Amino acid sequence: MSADYQATEQLKLDASIVYNYADYSWGWDFEDRITMLKPDGVSPLGAYNTWEQNDQIDSYSDLSYEQYQLTVGGTYQLTDALYTTASFTYDIFESDEEYVYGDEDGKAYYSYVGVGYRF
Repeated sequence: MSADYQATEQLKLDASIVYNYADYSWGWDFEDRITMLKPDGVSPLGAYNTWEQNDQIDSYSDLSYEQYQLTVGGTYQLTDALYTTASFTYDIFESDEEYVYGDEDGKAYYSYVGVGYRF
C-alpha cells in the first residue's frame, strides 16, 4: 500500500507499507528424486549419489517468515528541472525457522538523499 501527498507546489511526500508472508514445508525422500542417469544407467554424480548418503536429508527448508517494511520520503522541486529527494525505510524480518544462512531475524534502517536534474 502506498500514498502520495502534494504538500505544496514544490514538495511531494510519499509513504508505503509492504507486508510479506511465506509459509511452506517441504519433505524429501531419496527414492522420490528425479534421477539423472546417463544412457548406460550410471549416475553422473557417481559415488556421491547413494541412498545411504542422501536419504539423511529429509527436508530442505521449512520456510516460514514475515516481513514488514515502512518507507517515508519526499521530493522537493528546487527549479523546474532541479530537485532533491530523500527517503527512510524501516524493515523488520521475522523468521520462524533457521534458513540457509542461519537465523535471519532482524531489523534494518536505511535511507538515501539525492539530487536530480530532469532534461
